[in-house]
Amino acid sequence: MSKTKMILAATGGLMGVVVLVLAFLVWNAFSAKTAAIEGDEEEGTDGLETVVAKAEELSRKPVYPCAASVTAVESNRNLIAVWSADAFKLVSRGDRVFDAKTTAAAFKAFIVGDAKRIAALPGAADGRIAKADFAFGPFKDYITEGKMPADNQLPELQRRWDDVVSVIETLSACGAAEITDVQVRESPRAEEPAKAGAGKKKAADKTRKTRNGKEAQDDAKKPAAGTYVFAFRAKPAAFVKVINALEVCERFTVVDDFSFTRPADAVADALGGDEKKADQRGRAPVRSGRRRGGRRGIAEEEKKPEEEQPRNRLVTDPAADEPLSVTMTVSVYDFHSLEDDEPAADAKKGVSK
Repeated sequence: MSKTKMILAATGGLMGVVVLVLAFLVWNAFSAKTAAIEGDEEEGTDGLETVVAKAEELSRKPVYPCAASVTAVESNRNLIAVWSADAFKLVSRGDRVFDAKTTAAAFKAFIVGDAKRIAALPGAADGRIAKADFAFGPFKDYITEGKMPADNQLPELQRRWDDVVSVIETLSACGAAEITDVQVRESPRAEEPAKAGAGKKKAADKTRKTRNGKEAQDDAKKPAAGTYVFAFRAKPAAFVKVINALEVCERFTVVDDFSFTRPADAVADALGGDEKKADQRGRAPVRSGRRRGGRRGIAEEEKKPEEEQPRNRLVTDPAADEPLSVTMTVSVYDFHSLEDDEPAADAKKGVSK
């Protein structure tokens, strides 16, 4: 064999070995990648797809009951209990309790005297928050008409009167001009008509069972809410103060809705307002004919100096505007926190004898 052939044979054999090594490396890398993704049954290892599937499955299940999870859940439960207790103390700090032994005559005498005190609070109605003929809406029958409340209505009437008085006192303290009306908005449950026939019997049976069971206790723990609609007059600054005061007052109060209107627009009235609009509507459109010199006349009108046109410099004082007419819906809540606490209840009694 010649020297050249020997060199070629050696080169070919070397190239074959290199090809085999490269093929093995490629196959090994592909096998390792496949095992990493799909897993290796022989070695008992899980691949990426299996691990991801298990993680998704575990994420949909409840917390695994290991010692660490139990400790974490217990810690979170304690934190929630502490937060709930603090939140309840905060929202119930303005709770009231009322004398359960009061009589209809005592309640009537109390609100008649208290109505005079409330109506005399500072305001813009002859220096008072309410005019002399203001009768406190739903309490008119008991204050001016001489009607006597029923004994079974006294607990609710005491709470409602206290709610109304607290809001009117806030209005006066914030600088409202005048309270013009107050109404009680009944809850939807009270406004629903009772069903006739079997419906009444079924509802009565269900109510009887509920009163004797655990649900009655749960209903007793629910906060009592009274919703009222107040109509009053106030300057914008005073209205903002009222909203802020109700949101942060000790009694848990929620402003459900409000709307307001302005009796007049001072700027529009000073500029001519309705008279200017009426004057513009009354003018007939001017049509210019195509005559010689028409364009010259229009050009001369456009060239009139600005000094000939009157300039109205208007200055208004918002503080001198008439008060806004506001209608505001307010809900006042009580969380029954004082019903079992006699010392605190005596300190925060509302209507009494």
